[in-house]
Order: sequence, then structure tokens, then C-alpha cells
Amino acid sequence: MTCNLFKTETQRLFFIKNNIFMNISTLKDIKNASINVCFIQGNRQVSNKNVKSKTASIDKYGILVPLMYVKGTKAVKDGCSLMTSDGKPIPSEEADKYIVIVDGQHRYSAAIEKSVSDEEIYLFESYAKASTKELLAEANVEVEKWKGEDYIAGATLAKPENELLQFANSLSLRGFPISTISLILCWDKHKFTSKKLSKLMKGETVNIEYNFERARTFLDAMSNFTDKFVAKNYAINVVIDLSSEMGYKPVCEALSKISETTIQRIEGITGEENVKSFLKDAINKELGK
Repeated sequence: MTCNLFKTETQRLFFIKNNIFMNISTLKDIKNASINVCFIQGNRQVSNKNVKSKTASIDKYGILVPLMYVKGTKAVKDGCSLMTSDGKPIPSEEADKYIVIVDGQHRYSAAIEKSVSDEEIYLFESYAKASTKELLAEANVEVEKWKGEDYIAGATLAKPENELLQFANSLSLRGFPISTISLILCWDKHKFTSKKLSKLMKGETVNIEYNFERARTFLDAMSNFTDKFVAKNYAINVVIDLSSEMGYKPVCEALSKISETTIQRIEGITGEENVKSFLKDAINKELGK
């Protein structure tokens, strides 16, 4: 039986260029060596929707493409943090007890969900000159079109020391879309974008103007609202609009004083313009207008 290891020609050429060789094993082989499987913290999160689609494919065809992994010690050496498949952190000193899936975590999750036998789950180790982070970026981008949150997670993984990315990732994990995050950080939805994050992942220099103090002031003022509501960006747009007249501090202070009863009414209103109009009125009331 012939197995196609590459999903695209671009990926095949990338592997050849970086001298990646394949040694295919089964999950049973790996477990017999007392090695466990884990993921990288910060890699794109496992999507239930993607797992469901992979489950349907596995039901019909089995696992068509082996999973690619690196040794846990390599991943840690390359600056990655490890976690179990259910998200629990793994101490770096235990990295030698694990292999890390860098391409195929959705297929792996689907296979486990369908109770596929360990003898039918195939994996191959990458011996690439490329770093673990480079492998993750290449493998993931070639598999499926990324969403904004995937670019944020990928850029944060590539630049873990970057305070802006860490802040943005914390908002992404709360369910905020990239457009809302850009508005909160930059007061403009076009400044913090997937395109710029893609460049950061490739090591390019990107200029993003942002204001942490302003962002934190807004988020503090919205602390009594649900994340689901804040994520819709109605509130941040209203605040930006009102701030053009008097600055963001008095607007956010007024926002923070809105009563819980009024907040419940605001969150229960349907229609973007209706919500924004009611919220603006509530803020202006607190401002004494």
C-alpha cells in the first residue's frame, strides 16, 4: 500500500529542502518504548469541528496520512512548552518521556475519539534542520486556511517574549476575534491583522501601533459585561467614537459606572445599531449629558 506523506507540493519541497527523512512507526511501537504523545502549548487549538470532520474521514478510510512528530527534547530545546492532549502543562525536565505531534493533532484526537487501535495509528519522526516552530507553521498553514485566532496563537508561539502577542493571545483565548482585539489594542481594526502576524511568524519586522494602558482601561471598564458581548465589538466602537470628543479615560470611567440592571438590558437588545445607541445613551447619562 502506498501512502502519500505530503498534502501539497509546497510541503513536499519544504521537507526536501530541509532534509526531512521519514521513519514510520505505529503508536503501539512508541508506547512500547514507554513514550507518550503530547502537543505544543500555543499551537492552534484543537477544533471540535475539525475533529468531527476527521472522525468522519477516519470512519470511512482510516488514517490516510501518518502524523509527523519531533522528540519532546527537541521541541523544548527549540523554545516550545509541552502539554498533554487535554491541555495540562508538562514540565520541561520530563520532555524525554514524550513525542510531540507537529502535524496531525486533529487526526490524532479524532483517532483517539474513535478508539482506533494503536497499531493503526502511524507516525513518522521529522529530522528536519528546521526548528519545531518552523515545522508547526509550515505544516499548519498548508493543511487548512487559518483563522485570526490561529495566526495569533502561531505568532505567540514563534515570539513568546513579545508582550503584545501575549496580551492579544489572552484575549483570543477569551473568544475575542482578531478585529475586536485590533480595535481594543490599536483603536483601529486594520492595524493588528492576520497578514502582519504571518510576517511576524516568518521573522519579518512589523510595525504595530498599540496602547496597553488604553486597552486595559477599556477592559477594566467592561468587567461587568460578558466576554461574549465585548467580543462583538459594539462597545469598543462606541467608546472609540465618544473618545474622539473627550478622550478615553472619562468615557471608560462612565462606562464602568453603568448599573448591572442596565447592562442586562443592553446585552438583551438585538440589532447592532440598537445596542450601540442604547449603550451610548447609558454612557452619556453617566457623563451627565
